[in-house]
Amino acid sequence: MGVTTSPRHADGLAARSIRFALTVMAPIAVALTVGVDVWLIYAMIAGILAFTLDTGGPALPRLAWMGSAGVIVLVGTGLGTLAAGQPVVIMAGFGIAGVLYALVESLDDTAAAGARFLCLTFAVGALYAPLESRDVGVVAGFIGYAWLVSLFWDGVGGGLRASTAPSLREVYARLQASERDRWMFALAVAITIPLAYLASQVLGLRHPYWALLAVVIVLRADALSSRRLIGQMLLGTALGIAAAVLYGAGATALRQRGLDVPPHSLLLVGMAVAALLRWPFQQLSGVLGTAALTAFIMLFLEVIAGTVGAAAPAMAERLVDVAIGCGFALLALGLDRLGQRGLSSLRPR
Repeated sequence: MGVTTSPRHADGLAARSIRFALTVMAPIAVALTVGVDVWLIYAMIAGILAFTLDTGGPALPRLAWMGSAGVIVLVGTGLGTLAAGQPVVIMAGFGIAGVLYALVESLDDTAAAGARFLCLTFAVGALYAPLESRDVGVVAGFIGYAWLVSLFWDGVGGGLRASTAPSLREVYARLQASERDRWMFALAVAITIPLAYLASQVLGLRHPYWALLAVVIVLRADALSSRRLIGQMLLGTALGIAAAVLYGAGATALRQRGLDVPPHSLLLVGMAVAALLRWPFQQLSGVLGTAALTAFIMLFLEVIAGTVGAAAPAMAERLVDVAIGCGFALLALGLDRLGQRGLSSLRPR
């Protein structure tokens, strides 16, 4: 029996926005019910990556792609946990993760997203929240939830979305076609990401994985694209932090004036709005898309901290960490440019 797909069921902005909000708000709701703990970061990362790797198509192949998000999260954090406390091993791990990202970053969006999250999850396991047995169940549970949300939304739309899953054979063929230049870019990234980690240690950053994530978000083999993304990341992060601070302060003021609502309710409303605006804003401008996502993360920090004031230091650190990450991305571009010039001089004329 064939699988029914709906040609009118396009994955438009409204659909992506609602699915994203339903996916990322669920861990918050559960945490507010059972208590906020380190498992929440595993749930959030797993949900966001599962959403990113949602290729549509038949239920089981879709589950395989979304389930690969769980594999990436567990492998990355597991390797990071094994490397924790060993600076040399951590730097080597970041270098290897950087090479994998550099090799696939412009070959396919799905592969690039997986490689970015491998870098992030290695950092989480090594520097922030070592993998525990309960986290395996958390990751599996929220991957399954994201899959059910995806299928439910298709059901609402009247049919399965057409699959956008990449062809691994085509991805490999693209890699072979540009292998020589890509290895030089990979070498530049392999040098830069460990240096960014080392700098975060020297500077005493409390959230070094933010700087490392910024590197792989903005870094592209295409220097012009990277510079554009760096500008969008810096401005969008600043706007998102400002929006979160203003919203949080306004929510606090309303409660102080007698608005009888639970402490986190208004912050959760703000997070839901930021999640819903994420994709429409991204369509308008990379700056606005980054701002919406940053506002979501900053409001999340306020929920965890309990007050705007308690979360303020982490918000300021976020901007500093992103700026450092963008700086090292520029360093990687410079190293790649020098390496490519060297390769050009060695090629026969």
